Amino acid sequence: MTVKLMPLETVANIYSGSSLKNRQDVFGEEGCPWVKVEDLKNGELETASRRLSPDGVKQVRVSPVQTVFFSSTGTIGKVGITKVPMAPSNNIIAVEFDREQVEPLYGMYCLLAMGEELRAEAGGAVYASLRLSVFRKFRIPVPSPEVQKRIAAKLAALHKSRLGQEALIEHVKQAVPVLFDSYFSEHIEGVIRKQRYLKLGECADILLNGAAKKKEGRPVRYVATSRLDDWEISENKIPSEEAEPDKADRYRLHAGDIVMNRINSAERLGKCGIIFAEPEEMTVFGQNTLRIRAASHVCSPLFLFAWLTHSYAKQYIRENAKNSTSFQSSLNKQVLMELPVPLADLPRQEKYSEELEHYFAYIRTAEEILETLKGLQQVWYDKIRFLLQRAREGQADLDRVGDYQEGRYWTAPTGTICFYDSFLECIQVPPGEAGQIRLARLPLGVEIQFLDGVRRAEQEDYGCLEHKRLKRVSGDTLQVITMEPVAYRSGKTPEREETDRQLEENGIFSEQQDFGYIRCFREVTFGEGETAEQCLSDGF
Repeated sequence: MTVKLMPLETVANIYSGSSLKNRQDVFGEEGCPWVKVEDLKNGELETASRRLSPDGVKQVRVSPVQTVFFSSTGTIGKVGITKVPMAPSNNIIAVEFDREQVEPLYGMYCLLAMGEELRAEAGGAVYASLRLSVFRKFRIPVPSPEVQKRIAAKLAALHKSRLGQEALIEHVKQAVPVLFDSYFSEHIEGVIRKQRYLKLGECADILLNGAAKKKEGRPVRYVATSRLDDWEISENKIPSEEAEPDKADRYRLHAGDIVMNRINSAERLGKCGIIFAEPEEMTVFGQNTLRIRAASHVCSPLFLFAWLTHSYAKQYIRENAKNSTSFQSSLNKQVLMELPVPLADLPRQEKYSEELEHYFAYIRTAEEILETLKGLQQVWYDKIRFLLQRAREGQADLDRVGDYQEGRYWTAPTGTICFYDSFLECIQVPPGEAGQIRLARLPLGVEIQFLDGVRRAEQEDYGCLEHKRLKRVSGDTLQVITMEPVAYRSGKTPEREETDRQLEENGIFSEQQDFGYIRCFREVTFGEGETAEQCLSDGF
């Protein structure tokens, strides 16, 4: 497979998005979508959070269909490919690939696969930013159109499957409060009208401020605020940390325990997670969280968890949270203990919990499928990275000719140091090297003589001075030079005078000026990977 390593600027028209000068009347419903970084979802782009007015369209550059957008500031490396004409914002680089060279969808996945390299090119003191000039010089692997289309089709299919699976997971999670309302509508009404309910402090034990991280502490599974998303806390996704050894047992989590964000941003305050099964390893809840443990004779853990993620409980937390100037909100234990809880009989709670367990099981299976799809995507991203490596090696084969110092020496790719013979006007390479050196690695514009081994008297060519040299004149073109020994000034016949003339014009004389070599040239092309030995043995 032939893979070229090509700068983006040679295979695409590249430009930055536009910034809006007048923000008062630039937005509307009649113009094209206005794409910002948060609109990029690493796939097809058909809509954006905002649209431009006709006046707004006049102030920006609109990109055509199949343009790849790349986020270049802040969050670097998010991508999208347009399905309709769209206008990128000034934090986005637009890439219009030349379709005769690069399939746009392949180009987008190339940028995704090489995200780490692109982020490494970014700079900036306050926030990361990738300069347009640097982006244009960035090189991507370009295989044949057939290979590009195959890779793009596989990744597009996997991306579509992921989106479908993620949508199913979200639909199931959204069905949980609907199920809760169908089971406990009259009980919820009792809470809303403040007629009949329990307080959280009456049906659960609340413990604040979990274990602190500590160097050289006790290794545990550590549930931090970022792990809470109003769903099950999967043990295999909980990172290991070192925590205070003397307090780990106090903050240990068991099956049915609920962990809630106690100190966080306003939108994440109150986010919950439940430990569904007994953890196999020591698991604790971290600082800025609290643990809620349902009283089994009053509440089912799943019933209580579903209530704490219900819109009523969320509203109660927002209204009673303590907000500070540091953009952090916090929950007071007493406030949380006063949270109303529907007063439902335990058998009904248990029946609801049994049905909710099916939702959890479905999501677990769906997330396993999602992880498989992510893994398959990574396989194909790795294929692009393999092409990148292949292209780099191929480029190295063409470019690397060793260390050549004109008129002095050549360090061959094998590491052998070969000296330039100024009298014989060539670089002399020791015996045995011809089979190891590729023609593409010969230095340009200099004659190379691959020396024979020691000849024996009984050999037919013993005493023969004729030999061949190689001279690379371009990327794949070579001169095979036959060096013919002849006598000099041996007479005045026309034939001998012609020989003398050739020696004087394009020959090499011996120190005694009595004989020399006449060069006879033949130009040939060579293939990828062909060695000097193969060329010399072809009979040229």
